[in-house]
Amino acid sequence: MPEVPATARTPPHDTRSRRSQLLAGGRVVTPAGVLSPGWIQLASGVIEAVGSGPPPRPSPERPVTDLRGSWVLPGFVDMHVHGGGGTSFTEGSEEDARRAAAFHRGHGTTTIVASLVTAPLAELETRAAMLAGLAADGVLAGLHLEGPFLSAARCGAQDPRHMVAPDVAAFERLRAASAGHLRVITIAPERPGATALIGAAARAGVTVAVGHTDATAEVASAAVDAGATHATHLFNGMRPLHHREPGAAGALLDRDEVTCEVIADGVHLHDITIRLVARAAGPGRLVLITDAMAAAGMPDGGYRLGSMRVNVSGGVARLAGHNGSAGPIAGSTATMDGIVRRAVAAGLPVPEVAAAASTTPARVLGLGDRVGALRPGLEADLVICDDNFRLSAVMVGGQWLAQAPDGPPVSSPYEPIR
Repeated sequence: MPEVPATARTPPHDTRSRRSQLLAGGRVVTPAGVLSPGWIQLASGVIEAVGSGPPPRPSPERPVTDLRGSWVLPGFVDMHVHGGGGTSFTEGSEEDARRAAAFHRGHGTTTIVASLVTAPLAELETRAAMLAGLAADGVLAGLHLEGPFLSAARCGAQDPRHMVAPDVAAFERLRAASAGHLRVITIAPERPGATALIGAAARAGVTVAVGHTDATAEVASAAVDAGATHATHLFNGMRPLHHREPGAAGALLDRDEVTCEVIADGVHLHDITIRLVARAAGPGRLVLITDAMAAAGMPDGGYRLGSMRVNVSGGVARLAGHNGSAGPIAGSTATMDGIVRRAVAAGLPVPEVAAAASTTPARVLGLGDRVGALRPGLEADLVICDDNFRLSAVMVGGQWLAQAPDGPPVSSPYEPIR
């Protein structure tokens, strides 16, 4: 099967730290469990070693930073996000897209996939080409096409006027515009032509997700047989699960080869639902996403999601209905640090949350050999959290970001031990 080319992931402005450094005294969340106290040795923007107990002896060439018992998690990997910080990937300029990515990076998302919504094919080609340039620059890890091959019956906050039947030729146009950076495509499998498109996308190395679909369980399971391996925001944009007709949600959750996105923001899904999905899917299949739009991190008010007008009230984004009425939920205003905090508060074990927020989505995107876990050989992307999982520092490629959200500068968040 052809593979999607790896993104040139060097952080903007080549900020990787060249010197060796040690982070010690933290609760380090690794694929093997929590090391407490644990330490991480870094050099040239890469994790060199991870261990428990006292760290290797410090030296002038290798200072030790005391993390004082803080949680250390791998940098978050958000594979479904439309924008944030007042700007969007679905409209606006290249600079707007850069600002949206930077906003989420400040909230711990060190690897981000830009998601586009349904629009006319020519417009999607233009947006995909622009975002592909940012992926080539390392700002993004790739693109996700959430449309236009969706079901109008489950359109959610997307524009049904521009939804079209799955078409391999149209897909190839969009894939060509993405210049090798198309990572994921969401398809409603009940639409005519879906099976052929699922096969074509899978053969091209693009992860096929089932979403915005009114498919029955039987049709959704057939889509998995054809090559679909992912569920776009499970339960949302699907027919409800019923004990005699489990629908796409039940069928996708039932298949071991399918990874399942959930939006754990307290709006899209109840915490009980999050726990049930986590138990059914297990840590290797659960994927936490934000599905954030431009209003993430912004005040209540009016925004856009593609061609659709959105009103945000009380932090909840909904389509602007007629006469000021509230329509369907329109993405989220969440950030990955908040999603992680909510998942932990809902009762998910911390190592499983770290897997769902980082390791599993990295694997789905074909990036598991570079990011998504705290283990030797991977890029030094990590987040530091306090006891309540509030973010206090973000490291990208071995360098602390200059500013943490809602807090003081974190270029040197802890005093080095020399």
